Amino acid sequence: MAQGRKKQKRPLSAAAAAAQRPKSAKRKPRKDTPLAPRTIRRAAVLVAVLAPLLLVGLMALAVDPDYSALFTVIAVLVLISSLGGLMMVRAAGWVLWPGVLLGILLLALPPTTIRAEVLAHRGERTEVVVTEAHSSKDRSGRISWSCAIRRADGKPLPHPEFQGSGCSGSSSAGTTTTVLVDPDGWAPPAGTDLDLAFLHGGVYALGGLSLLWVLLVTAAARRSLRDSRAAAPA
Repeated sequence: MAQGRKKQKRPLSAAAAAAQRPKSAKRKPRKDTPLAPRTIRRAAVLVAVLAPLLLVGLMALAVDPDYSALFTVIAVLVLISSLGGLMMVRAAGWVLWPGVLLGILLLALPPTTIRAEVLAHRGERTEVVVTEAHSSKDRSGRISWSCAIRRADGKPLPHPEFQGSGCSGSSSAGTTTTVLVDPDGWAPPAGTDLDLAFLHGGVYALGGLSLLWVLLVTAAARRSLRDSRAAAPA
């Protein structure tokens, strides 16, 4: 008697095979671990103190046209890092946009203010000869002039270009005028019509902006510390 053949099992379809596979347990979303109070305090102190000092210092160095682009780029990177530190101190809430506004003002104000301070304290009235005049037009269509200059006595002049009184058009070329010159060449020359008394107030504005930055970071840190104490188990 012939031995019966064993029945072969049909392969399961892909859908059935998938249904028979053990379902893996769903992964629970990871919760971000809040920063320790000590870390929040240290970050707040660093961001509150270093950010305004570095921003104002770098933009003061950017007054020199030879290094303006370099120090401006570094200052922008410092601002981005400072805003990141501010968000680490207080990840949620309203602190970011006031920080951005204060940071932009701390970038924009120092060059004009420091230049005015340098020329007010060390500027020398110097006769120069206008060699060329160049015009430029802004988006509103307003035309401004800048003039290339050389000293009338033939001595070398760092950053031989200025704007202001004595540089008002193409007819200025070949004329002699008086400008304020920094003998060390840190600040570029400026016309004698530069309102140094008005710009002198920028020093107090810089101090006020720096104080507002410190208060903003301090308020953000206190709010984060209060939230961490409230979330701590009793």
